[in-house]
Formats: sequence, C-alpha cells, structure tokens
Amino acid sequence: MTTPPSYSQMFACLYDQATPVGDLGRGSHYSVFRSVQWRDLDGDFRDSGRLHDFAVIWDEDHDTRVIGFIEQLHMHGLLWPVVFVGERKGMLTVLLWHDVDPVRERSDWYDVVKELAENAVECDVWSADFGRFYRDPANSQGRTNAETIINDSDDLVVSYLQSIDVLWQLGEKSRSVFKQIMPVLDRKDEARQ
Repeated sequence: MTTPPSYSQMFACLYDQATPVGDLGRGSHYSVFRSVQWRDLDGDFRDSGRLHDFAVIWDEDHDTRVIGFIEQLHMHGLLWPVVFVGERKGMLTVLLWHDVDPVRERSDWYDVVKELAENAVECDVWSADFGRFYRDPANSQGRTNAETIINDSDDLVVSYLQSIDVLWQLGEKSRSVFKQIMPVLDRKDEARQ
C-alpha cells in the first residue's frame, strides 16, 4: 500500500488517484481529503472540532493549484458545507451538502467564494460554479445538481459522485467530535478566579 501524497499542510489526503481512471469526462479521477471544522452543518460554531471529509474531482491535467483555493476556503471559514470541489478548464465547481444554507450564517458566502476563486492562482482567473450533493446512492429522486464538475452526461456524473460518497461517506463525521481539553468557563467562574 502506498502512502498518499501530501498536497497540503492543512488537510490529510486519505486517498489519491494520481492519474485518470476509466472513461468519464476528460480523464476524471479523484482524491479524498480530511479537514477539521468548527462549524456544524447548520453553520453554528461548535465548542470542539469535527472531522470533515471532502473530495477533489480532477480532470486529465490534475491541476494541484485547486488545493490553494481550498486552503483559502478553509482559512476564511468557508469549507464546512463543501463535499466536492472540481477544477476543469478554468472553472471551479463547488458542491455543497444538501439542505445546507451557508448564507444563513454568512450572507456573502457565495460572493466571497467566487472572489477567492478569481484570486486563488497567480496569473490565472478561475470562475466558480455551485451545485448540491444529496446522499442518494440510487439517485432515485434526482436531486443532486453536479453543475459542471465533469464534462459528461448528468446520469454518469451523478453516479460517479454517489459511488465516491458510498465509499467514503463524505461530509461531517458524526463520530468524530473532539472533546474539549479544558472546560469552558462561564463569566461567573472567571470572576471568582
């Protein structure tokens, strides 16, 4: 078993396909990453971190500059609702977990993500597109909106994304809540000390 490469000092790479596999889109393949987030899926801050897995969908050129964009999302506190990020021909596609409304917590969420995409890479401008991912392996309700993440038929693209999610259960890891090291003191306790 080979060790996945280190793309970032902020995320762990759990799985990596270094080159295209199969015949979907223009050489589609993927990697799975793990981050630590301090927001729940409602966008509310938590007292402790939680593990959050997301996938990057690569096209044939495996443009690792997309990692810099994702790091910027993380540093700006915007990564928590994201389950897939794809880069294809100068376009970034960000798929959010279904029923998550990042605007509820931050009204300019989409605008800031678009601005980060435009400035993520020196001497290159990427635009950002947004869609939704619904965990439904059979896609029986057809609610996943994959936008332009892969250049192929919607049915094949959604099946591919669903298969990745079946293997990795992307998004928030409910069993991974980290307990606080020290209890949070309320103001009365602080005044006594």
